[in-house]
Amino acid sequence: DSETFKVYATRECSIRTIDLDYSLQVARDYMPNLKYVDIFVDQSYILEETFSSFGSGASNPNFVLSSYVLKHFFEGKSSDLVTFSFQLDDCCWEQMKALTDRCRAFAPLARMPNLKKLSLTNFGFDDVETLTMCLNPGLESLNLSNAAMGYERFWSSSQVDALAGKLSQLPRLVSLSLSDIPFTDRHLRLLLPRLNQLKCLDLCGNFSDPFESPLTDDGLKAIAEHCPNILSVDLDYQGKIAKSGILALIQNCPNLLEIGLCGTSIEVEDVEDILTMTNKLLILSFGKIGHSLSSLEKRKLQNAVVSTKGRVVVCMNGLVKMSLSPEFKVNQDDSFAKVEKAHKQQFDPMFCNKWDGLQG
Repeated sequence: DSETFKVYATRECSIRTIDLDYSLQVARDYMPNLKYVDIFVDQSYILEETFSSFGSGASNPNFVLSSYVLKHFFEGKSSDLVTFSFQLDDCCWEQMKALTDRCRAFAPLARMPNLKKLSLTNFGFDDVETLTMCLNPGLESLNLSNAAMGYERFWSSSQVDALAGKLSQLPRLVSLSLSDIPFTDRHLRLLLPRLNQLKCLDLCGNFSDPFESPLTDDGLKAIAEHCPNILSVDLDYQGKIAKSGILALIQNCPNLLEIGLCGTSIEVEDVEDILTMTNKLLILSFGKIGHSLSSLEKRKLQNAVVSTKGRVVVCMNGLVKMSLSPEFKVNQDDSFAKVEKAHKQQFDPMFCNKWDGLQG
């Protein structure tokens, strides 16, 4: 009688063969109340180095999935599914395309009348049309993080244009994740006026080279202008953004609870200015990998957090520990608990807005 079908195949799992075909057939035939599908597959199942064809693009025989069974499953559950989340580990693009009819097997998702949440992360698509034909107009949450385009996994400007155009037809979106898809300031100015219910936006840039990420402060100002009720913005590895854009965001989005700035030019002095302007912010992440705080920087951060009465949790390569008064430590612990719960709800197939129930 379960409403949730979950497969979580991690590297540590002792089971080394995953037969999704069999599992999906069982779910279709014997789970009449099924609403939520939640799948994660580590690359070790698909790219096992002991498999003789490693690197050839062929699939691992220990991982079984076919486009026929997937389509058959979708047909049987077309009116029932509320969430479909299929998250891949890195480097599985070509193998998954081979297993799913070049990802065309996901097209029925666009026609499901009750589908609200869709996550296809680390998937590769031959062309943007194959991706956009999967997108349901009733979606409230969409995660396309690290979607790769073509064999070279490179997005052209026209392909981003096409995706932005399709996203503008999804007015119910409250959560949108586009990590490592090169959306520009222009794309945001065209898209965001159509998404007036948006609460959570992930625009993480290029981890390998943040300064290759195209977003600038003008894009942040577009978020500030068109999404005044936004709660969470992730701008990690957007190397071209600066303090002026962040301040515009803070000033115009009074309900902002979370902001991610890792791998950007934001430094301790900027964080001081940002925290003095926030009223509800719970967590701010910043800093570059490998950077250690000096004693002076730690004191500055401490004073900045104290100015918020301990409300803001600061992360820099992990949680920055603070020496706070008992009263302020209670506030810090309360914020941290809310952030942890939001993180869990983000990956819970039943939640479209990870901050639901945590804004008080």
